[in-house]
Amino acid sequence: MPDPNSGGPFDTLEATFRLLCRPPRPLALDGREVDGLGDRMIPLDELRAILLHPSTPYATRDRAISVLLGDARDRGGAATVGLAGVLLFGLRRAVAPLCAICPQRAADLEAEALAGLLEAISATDPCRPRLAARLCWLARNQAKRLFDTELAEQARNRPRPHGQAPALPFAHPDMVLANAVAEGVIVVDDAALIGDTRLGRLSIDRAATALGVSAQAARKRRWRAERALAAWLTSDDYQRRLFVQSGRRTPYLAGRGRPRDGTPTVTAGMTITR
Repeated sequence: MPDPNSGGPFDTLEATFRLLCRPPRPLALDGREVDGLGDRMIPLDELRAILLHPSTPYATRDRAISVLLGDARDRGGAATVGLAGVLLFGLRRAVAPLCAICPQRAADLEAEALAGLLEAISATDPCRPRLAARLCWLARNQAKRLFDTELAEQARNRPRPHGQAPALPFAHPDMVLANAVAEGVIVVDDAALIGDTRLGRLSIDRAATALGVSAQAARKRRWRAERALAAWLTSDDYQRRLFVQSGRRTPYLAGRGRPRDGTPTVTAGMTITR
């Protein structure tokens, strides 16, 4: 069995996942349950590589995760490890910005993300779309709560000049997207699209392939979501929230500059352009 002291929770999960995928009885998915995967049992480490490949249709990915989620809900145990292992690359990417800001709590953040994934498995309908993105986002939200607590504690303990307000952890771009989803401003799929293509390294072409739409359609979808996000960030409601949470004597303005088409563009912690 993997040594739990050899790395963080994600590394331990990866080691356990690989062990469970070894012959002679590897964790596997019956390809007949998913169109496009073929009539054979597919070990889950091989399935993960297939699902991550850009040529794999979005419908195939979604159906495969749906089957794995159903198995994890019904059987737990190894089936849960199998689903988590298949999602691990997405989990790492989702939690990486938090760990980069609080490296001393990286192991705790990963552990919280896995706890969040377990909760998401029991609460998520296997028939809903964009399952992988949904599960990873919910896992990150669990880690984000610890992240917010850690940054708030650091802000309280950090010496600062008289009258200077503490740092605003909620203005970090990754946190802005998470809060926007929680407030119902944008849906989790659009937050993932913005995060992956604006903050991450995913090209709009690859994102469009994953969504099963054209690159132009993906750009339009992202632009509509960004307009809603920017409008919310420059709204009086959001400004009041910044004012209350920062403890400032005067409202903190995230920015109200507008481009020629009238869309707000300067936001708290992130800049949105067309």
